[in-house]
Amino acid sequence: MIDSTGEAGSGPEGAGGAFDGAAGPRGVTISQAELLDMVMTDAEQFTFETNRVAARRLATIGRAIRMARENPHIYVLPELMTRAEARDWAVRAAATELSMRLLIPTATVLNEAAEAHTLTARLPKLWLEFLDGATSYPIVRAAVEAITGWDDDDAVARFDTELAGIAGRVTVASFRSRAKRLRDRLSAATMAERHRRALTERRVVFEDAPEGMIWLHALIPALDGAKIRARLNATAKRQSQVAGDTRTRDQLRADQLSGWLTGTGTPTAVQTRVLVTVPLIAGLLEKPVRDARVSTETTGSALPAHPWLDIATIDGYGPISTETARQIFDTATAFRRLIVDPITAEPLHLDRTQYRPSQAQRDWLTLTYQRCSRPGCNSLAATSDIDHIHDWAHGGRTDIDNLAPLCPPEHKLKHVTLLRPEGTPRSENTTSERSPIGPLPDTSAPACGPDSDPAARDWSDEGQTLQPPSPRLPRWTSPTGYRSTPTADPPF
Repeated sequence: MIDSTGEAGSGPEGAGGAFDGAAGPRGVTISQAELLDMVMTDAEQFTFETNRVAARRLATIGRAIRMARENPHIYVLPELMTRAEARDWAVRAAATELSMRLLIPTATVLNEAAEAHTLTARLPKLWLEFLDGATSYPIVRAAVEAITGWDDDDAVARFDTELAGIAGRVTVASFRSRAKRLRDRLSAATMAERHRRALTERRVVFEDAPEGMIWLHALIPALDGAKIRARLNATAKRQSQVAGDTRTRDQLRADQLSGWLTGTGTPTAVQTRVLVTVPLIAGLLEKPVRDARVSTETTGSALPAHPWLDIATIDGYGPISTETARQIFDTATAFRRLIVDPITAEPLHLDRTQYRPSQAQRDWLTLTYQRCSRPGCNSLAATSDIDHIHDWAHGGRTDIDNLAPLCPPEHKLKHVTLLRPEGTPRSENTTSERSPIGPLPDTSAPACGPDSDPAARDWSDEGQTLQPPSPRLPRWTSPTGYRSTPTADPPF
């Protein structure tokens, strides 16, 4: 390989004009075209190296999970080793540890371990191509997906042989198409049988998008998808003919789909509780003041900035726009003032008087953590269990500084394996210190004269924000000697 970052020098001028060259190996002058070819060759070599590294990574993940399955005593508590679930617990614990080490979801670890097993056991020729760097991870992953649920070993062997011959020589899209046709040709199963197997994989996936948006993906039967598409298109076409409606067809389809699923304007409108956090000062601000801000945003006239109007959040997503926060505040039928719970009848510290966390504590922890407290886990705090970091059975208190959201799988691991947060039994026995909630800033508006404009008042506390403290994520330890290094970034 060459160092392709060097600058090309000037070569001798020929009869045809200037000739730009570069000093090659041993001082030989080469043309820019030759230099470009060498640089592109470097790119090819780097791709081969990347493929080889990806193959080794996949192999080591698979080996780690296999070792955990074969040696469950490494993770599982001795008194639980006779349980039928011991090996499954060990596998889950190993996958969870790798999740923290590699900063990827536990499900991804388990999926990649399964892919490694399938490649080595059922697609050995394609696997060797991957190990040599001749093909890529997306290619072998497509092959694994293609043989999922296919039990004919002889047909799979032929499938492996033929696909190994084209892997690395076609694009991923072309490989997927050829793999599908080859599967259809070699498979003895009918289309109906394969469809029944695929039907078991139907699901809905939500993917966060920037700027207060979210993607909604649904894997459903093709017939249902065709019906939904036809209905959306017909509705959007009809709506686009309404005078004054300037929305595009895409916007109309998106709005209609959202309306159908949330039940907007119907007796069955969604009643699910969604935690939306709006800073208290934004709620206290008079509606005329907020309306005045809307008008100034469109006219361009001056109005003092109020940063606390711009930090409202939706639990499990993050910050939302000022307009969305204003709409929620103006149309909501009820509020829960989480920020003032420490000075109301709902205490956040219950000490040893009560085992189960109160709703006020659950709401506060959901707001504070937003995700499961296990480092690297993306499960929503709202759907997680509330765990005593220092166990109740060993003297732990039901206080917010000794509570943390923990998703059910991780909560289970804490009690059946040696992979656990510090401060719990069989680990360091620490006691959390109570952290008092500081006083709220004064939210009253400054005095103003009879002729002053409320929309132009200079609020004394506009530089302050009312946010919960950053969560103190527990450090997890493993019998392998690993200790997590959690961060404590604020949720906003």
